[in-house]
Amino acid sequence: MSEIKEITATYTRTKGMMREYIRTFEERKKTGKNRNPFLEAQSNFHGVIKEFNYWLLLENDFPYDAIATMNHMIIPKRSFPFDWKLLNKEELNEFQELREGYIKDNYDVIYENLPSGQTIPASFHIHLLKLKRTSMKEFMDS
Repeated sequence: MSEIKEITATYTRTKGMMREYIRTFEERKKTGKNRNPFLEAQSNFHGVIKEFNYWLLLENDFPYDAIATMNHMIIPKRSFPFDWKLLNKEELNEFQELREGYIKDNYDVIYENLPSGQTIPASFHIHLLKLKRTSMKEFMDS
């Protein structure tokens, strides 16, 4: 069973980033690597920016570059489908602590794709964004 759903376009990524995203996932399908891309981070901490007791912070290889200057993802150390009910008490408590501290101090948005928008529903992951900003004058004049 495939762990990666069909990709649809949104306006969160630029066209260039979307092309790279599609190319990579098409290549994964051709080579039989159409699986959960977070397993490598969870098994050997590849690509991990920061480690917490129950969570890993990762750089997004295909960031929402149309809307954000920074796009990280936070994933639990253990692998399971995206369902808040599957978090154990320790994971949930630590996430709440991170949300009120580290996440609040470093990001603008917690971006959770709901089932209809999830490309990788086999893996619980949440996007953490620092939004692109400009002055009100520049915005209004453009």
